[in-house]
Amino acid sequence: MQRLNDAISRLADRAPAAGGTGQWLLLGVGGALLALLSAAVMFTPPAAQLALVAAIAAVIGFFWRPGLALAGFFLFRIVLDLMWWLPGSVASLNPMEAYTGAVTGLCAVLFLLELRRVEAHPCLTAFLPYVAVLAFGGLRNLEIRSAAEILARYLSPLLLMFLLSAFLTDRRHRKLFFTAVIVTFAVPVAFSLFHLARGQMNTYTLAGYNRLMGGYKNLHSHALMMLVISAAGLWVFMQASLRRDRRAQLVMAGYTGAAALCMYLTYVRTAILALGVCGAVYLLVTRRHRLLIAGAAVVAIFVLFTPAMQDRFKDLILLFAPDDNVMVRRKLGSGRMAIWTAGVTAYLQAPIGDIILGLGIGKHWLLTRGAFNPYAMAQDGYVDPHSDYLTMTFQVGPIATASYVLMQLHIVRSGLIVHRHSPDAFSRELAAFNVALCAGATVANMVSNSFINRITVGWMMWGLAALTFAEHMQLLREGKVQPSRGPLRWPRASTPAVTSAAVTT
Repeated sequence: MQRLNDAISRLADRAPAAGGTGQWLLLGVGGALLALLSAAVMFTPPAAQLALVAAIAAVIGFFWRPGLALAGFFLFRIVLDLMWWLPGSVASLNPMEAYTGAVTGLCAVLFLLELRRVEAHPCLTAFLPYVAVLAFGGLRNLEIRSAAEILARYLSPLLLMFLLSAFLTDRRHRKLFFTAVIVTFAVPVAFSLFHLARGQMNTYTLAGYNRLMGGYKNLHSHALMMLVISAAGLWVFMQASLRRDRRAQLVMAGYTGAAALCMYLTYVRTAILALGVCGAVYLLVTRRHRLLIAGAAVVAIFVLFTPAMQDRFKDLILLFAPDDNVMVRRKLGSGRMAIWTAGVTAYLQAPIGDIILGLGIGKHWLLTRGAFNPYAMAQDGYVDPHSDYLTMTFQVGPIATASYVLMQLHIVRSGLIVHRHSPDAFSRELAAFNVALCAGATVANMVSNSFINRITVGWMMWGLAALTFAEHMQLLREGKVQPSRGPLRWPRASTPAVTSAAVTT
């Protein structure tokens, strides 16, 4: 009980000190908890009472040990996607939606309480207009549940990134966090292999291919998660190679190969393309040019001798073919060309206010429902643009999209700074990985619903980027790099790269 009192007291101490504000906050929190517990005892069944007590304990624990709680929330999210089959609901929200909403709310409160910790964060100036435009877009959607769900999807990865950057200030803790992520990634890989062994591919067919969904409800979520795991596993394998750790190399070769196989068997082009971009950019940033050329040759040979890959990516060739048949071109990319052209045309014909600020959260389908595409009949006209950037622009306008892209550019900028200036080998190499993952995510966001609208992979990208932002902020505090003034500035290309050294995870 003493620990609970201490936790509530700490929450009160973090409130803005203005007269008796802290005491009033403490009184309000205590009264609210008492009212909730009293109502639970009188009006809810025992299971709901236990759930409420657990939720209250989780909230108190979050503000008591925020760094540890954030890491726990992040790791549990990796597993939660595999539990989509759980029954029950909370205020009409399924368990995954309730979890996302609860974490978003807690992170928003902690972000405001710990604003001083993040005021030097490189992304903060881009995040503020992003939040303002999102809030306005949410008010333009009268369906509160829909607006809240989309806002949580857009905000929670960024809030988590800010807070992880603020609390993971110790390099040892950052290494431990990354190691925990890699270990937890083994769970979805194991589930995917289990479903592969059970013959799941014989039960699900799409576009003429038997496909592996793993333990996920959605095929693309599975593919993109395996993309992130494959990229992270390959990075750890390369670090083990630098250390000449044969045992770690063997383990990570199997780990990465399993994740890559599961991703490939989804036959989702977006994930395969993004993984190729991610690997190429990492090798470019770390100046491993020979390995890049060798990798490109292996990929080319693989495509030449794999009919499935030739078939899946033939639209890239047809896009530049001389055939001017309108209907043929509108069908390219599983109908994406039709969706994009029709959506952008309708968007530019909207009132100027809608062009600047978007149509409102959840209203993007109004611009795509008239397009020819293979999804229209299946989704009753509620067709998304199949591009994260277009989806965001149609809903909340180019200001929000530009702010989001600017934050992605800050991942690249901070990654390059850390890669060139950090004295820690792990941080240098991880920074290059985050630059590469951001590049792969950008490509995926352009052509599909990926790292913005699929919340778990969004958490993964921004959560791992937080480790590089935390290192960048530490270098700023130590005076090893200078803060930029004015507009976004890039590190000088003439700065010599630090030679890669042994890295442990």
